[in-house]
Amino acid sequence: MKNHIIALSLVLAASFSSCNSKTDIEEAQTNSNLAAIINPSEKATETNYYVTASSGLSLRSGTNLKSKKLLVLPYGAQVKHLSSPEHTAMTLGGITGEMIEVSYQGATGFAFSGYLTTLAPPQPSETIKDYAKRISTTEHKVDVITKAHNKGEDYGMTTSIELPARDWKETYKIAQRLFNLPKSIQPDFNTKGTVTILNKEKRERTLTDELTLNVSSKGELQNLSYAYKLKNYKRTVIITKTKNGFLITEVEESK
Repeated sequence: MKNHIIALSLVLAASFSSCNSKTDIEEAQTNSNLAAIINPSEKATETNYYVTASSGLSLRSGTNLKSKKLLVLPYGAQVKHLSSPEHTAMTLGGITGEMIEVSYQGATGFAFSGYLTTLAPPQPSETIKDYAKRISTTEHKVDVITKAHNKGEDYGMTTSIELPARDWKETYKIAQRLFNLPKSIQPDFNTKGTVTILNKEKRERTLTDELTLNVSSKGELQNLSYAYKLKNYKRTVIITKTKNGFLITEVEESK
C-alpha cells in the first residue's frame, strides 16, 4: 500500500512539473508575441536620402519656404528621413516635391524632397564606371557596358548602365549628371500624352537639343529620349524601365 502511495505521488509531481513547464513556455510565447506587437521590428528599416541640388539644399525649421534656414545640406550629403508632414506639396523650378523632416549630423529640420534621391548621386568628377562601382552592393551589382561603333571608336560609342532607382524622376536626375543632359529641361513625369521639351539654352549651331517623353495610349510613360545633333555629330540618351530598375543607354555617332 505504501509503495502505491509513493508511486502515485511521483506521478502527480511529474504531472504538476509538466504543467508548470507548459505554462512557462506558453507564457514566454505570449510575452514574445506581445513584444512583437508593441515593437514590430527592433531594427526598423531606415530611409536615407541624398541631396542632388548642385548648390546645396536648405534645411529649415518649418515646412514652408519662409521658415528659418538652419543650414545648407551640401550636394551628395546623406540625410535620414524622419517624417512626411501632410499638405506640403509644391513645385520649385519645375520640380515637384514636398517638405519632409530629416536629420543631418545632429541637426533636424525640413527639406524639399524634390532635390532628394534614395540613390547616391554622381560626384562632379566621377566617371560612369567609378560611379557604378560605388553604388554597387552585394545584392545588386551595377555594371557599365560599352561598345564601339562597328567602324571603330572614332565613329562612336554606345554606353549602357542599369540603375536600381525608385522612379523616373530619380533616374532622370542621375542621368542628367552621368550623361550631361541639359539642366534647363525639367520634365513633368505625370504628363498624359507624348511631349517634346526643347532646351531653352540651345546653341545657334545646334540642330537638335530636346527631350521627348513617350507615353502609351493607356497613359503610361514608356521611355525618355534625349536627342542632340550637330552637323557631323549626334547623340541620343534613352531611359527605359526594367525589372530591376531603369536602363540608360547613350549612343554617340560621328561622321
